[in-house]
Amino acid sequence: MGLVWDWNMCGAELKKVDESVLHTANEDGERGEDDATALPEDGGDGSEDVGSGPEVDVGSDPENSGSDPEDGGGLDDSGPFGGRAVQVLAICANFPICEIIGSDWQQARYIYERREGEVQEEGMVDLVLTGPHKIFMACGYFRVKVYTDHGSGPPVITEAWDVQEDDRIKEYTRTIRAGPGSKLKITYLVIPKAIEANVEVNLKLKGLGSRSRAIYGKIKASVPHYRNKSIPLFSCERGTSLSFPSGSTSILPLSLSRIAVPSLWQLRLHIQVDLTVITYDSQEEQDKNLKFSLDFTREIVSQEREVDDDQVEVKIVWDQIY
Repeated sequence: MGLVWDWNMCGAELKKVDESVLHTANEDGERGEDDATALPEDGGDGSEDVGSGPEVDVGSDPENSGSDPEDGGGLDDSGPFGGRAVQVLAICANFPICEIIGSDWQQARYIYERREGEVQEEGMVDLVLTGPHKIFMACGYFRVKVYTDHGSGPPVITEAWDVQEDDRIKEYTRTIRAGPGSKLKITYLVIPKAIEANVEVNLKLKGLGSRSRAIYGKIKASVPHYRNKSIPLFSCERGTSLSFPSGSTSILPLSLSRIAVPSLWQLRLHIQVDLTVITYDSQEEQDKNLKFSLDFTREIVSQEREVDDDQVEVKIVWDQIY
């Protein structure tokens, strides 16, 4: 298999890229179907953008109809700085997946890892993202490798897409075939000028003596350019609740704490908190819901909510992407 040269727009260097990584046919000889929908950030017609790849008929797929919903702002509102970034928005599949690894020109990072004891439901289901823990750079190719077993056997899917040419914010949905009847869809956003939102959630649980406390629930983040999608920052079911001491402040361990958002002067980040605090003692078990929404801007970077003396504080640190 030959090699092609990949010009690194972010690091000013040349490197070799194995051509076999860029487009990999499945074991049955079926190449992954590219039914990406590119949504022009400036409110264009939303026509399909597949670069130099093969032409694919997606007219019968509603997800690729070229509709262009309100995009929540344009590059005319761009902030003073920003780096090229890829933000994964959603992944769904109809076959069991163990882990998904994404990579940019710098390094590889986990996007999804199946938790111990987790069983994937049948049919096309949404996978809860568990990474990456560092923003992907939109320089060169964005690659994904999908595995069905931990540490055994090659990936069932290896695909890569060129993300260095977009000069406007665009959303893509890629459909990949892993074999007969096995399909995975990944939706990601290419952001030519992005900054990083680093989210921290602090729990301030009131003191209740010897009684123990536990937390479960969900926290999600979104910005207008994510359309109707939210990034899961924390997801924990009741059966796997996390224990916390009473009368102290603790940092909630987020499965995903760093996301890429468009660098806009009128930047807005929406955080949805839906947590339940469980109080245990020898006699009973009590549940209390902490559910609220917060909007953050460049100026508003810390907010706190309180329910019956239990407090949740959310902090945002805006950072440059390198």
